[in-house]
Amino acid sequence: MKAYRLVQPGVMAFEEIPVPQPVPGHALLKTLACGVCGTDLHLKNRGHYDWRGNSITLGHEVCAEVLEIPEPAEPNPRGIQTGDRVVIDPQYVCGACRWCRRGRLNLCDHLEHLGIMMDGGFQEYITAPLLNLYRVELEPDYASLAEPLATCVAAMKLAPPEPEDCVLVVGLGFFGQTFMQLARLWGAKTVIGLDPLAERREIAMNLGASAALDPEDPETPNFIKQQTGGLGASVVFDAAGSQSAPADCIRYAGKAGRVVVFGYYPGANELLWHEILAKELTVLGSKSSNHAWELTVQLLTERALDLQPLTRVYDFDDAPEAFRAAEQREVFKPVLNLLEMPKT
Repeated sequence: MKAYRLVQPGVMAFEEIPVPQPVPGHALLKTLACGVCGTDLHLKNRGHYDWRGNSITLGHEVCAEVLEIPEPAEPNPRGIQTGDRVVIDPQYVCGACRWCRRGRLNLCDHLEHLGIMMDGGFQEYITAPLLNLYRVELEPDYASLAEPLATCVAAMKLAPPEPEDCVLVVGLGFFGQTFMQLARLWGAKTVIGLDPLAERREIAMNLGASAALDPEDPETPNFIKQQTGGLGASVVFDAAGSQSAPADCIRYAGKAGRVVVFGYYPGANELLWHEILAKELTVLGSKSSNHAWELTVQLLTERALDLQPLTRVYDFDDAPEAFRAAEQREVFKPVLNLLEMPKT
């Protein structure tokens, strides 16, 4: 089968590899669509932090069709059957460690992650545990957004805004635009975005932001102060993953505010430690998705968010162009289409 693989740090290429064989409790899946995540870009360009020496297929935002389920077909809590269209929770957990027993599945001591520690969705066929599959009746490129949306829903659950709250989103890429819309669904009255790119600010306004501001504009601090009645933001999401984002988050958070660290920045940051103390801020890290999948599938099925302006679909053969466009910030979320490729 055809796969688009990380063959060495910094280098990706198409390769022919064997079709994987499912073990009991897993399913063989035909990949229909797979989104390109910022994590994929990090793994390609900055080196795979879990690199084991061999080429690997990236991609963890997967929509697929179930082709084969070997016996015994358990655990299978959602009754997945052959022919079903599904999305995949890419976190494969043990279910028995301290963190799994406490419901913190994304912190599992034995976590294996699809497309990071094992071959992922940028290939024609994959296998996955039945336990990790969720049935959908959606077009594949749209359904592939389930995983990135689930990570945002999980973060929203950590610091859920209330109607009187002002929510500030730092960074208006795919995740920032999604947080803006989720904050509205959670009932937040005021939702402000912060991003240096004018085109991203314009899209945020079109998607319902109260305001979208340039962090480098000297008037931005006064505007946020006016918008919040001098109180600052109640909930702040770092969706930028930049060196400057932590300072902006803490600067604009109000007293007793909640700051959710979602964006990934591999370098060192300077924290305004005293300001965290003085405002009694709660700073929360949000890693991947946890207990968010059922709600995420519901939101997608109900078309509760407008994600169409944030995606662009590419044929699988055009995967190098999709990566290039993402790296150059020409598109928020590239999605690779494998729907038209033949089944075995």
